[in-house]
Amino acid sequence: MPTPEHPPLSAWRTGFRGRCPRCGEGRLYVSFLKIADRCTVCGLDMSKEDAGDGAVPFIILIVGAIGVGLGAWVMFTFETGVLAPILVSVPVSIILTLVLLPKVKGLLVALQYLHRAGDTGLNTFDADD
Repeated sequence: MPTPEHPPLSAWRTGFRGRCPRCGEGRLYVSFLKIADRCTVCGLDMSKEDAGDGAVPFIILIVGAIGVGLGAWVMFTFETGVLAPILVSVPVSIILTLVLLPKVKGLLVALQYLHRAGDTGLNTFDADD
């Protein structure tokens, strides 16, 4: 929960940068998508936080629209068969997914912290943090 010594920070900045939602300095992840148990800078307990698969629908919609659009553009602009758009859009979709997934998940974690929300409807972050 934001406190006077830790005023609320932008969820977009902290989440997309993969930083602690309270102080904005500590790392949010210990590996690719594993949330750290505790912030190394401010000590925020993030062990109970779980954004789960909440980022996946957003990624599917964003990457799907870009991948299909890119494939259709390649097919109709260069008048190719089906193989060329697949060879272009599949790697782009994989790269976009790997880049966007930690950023969107970080955004969801930061929004949960900012709005004191969780899966149970209660604050998943410790009340004393």
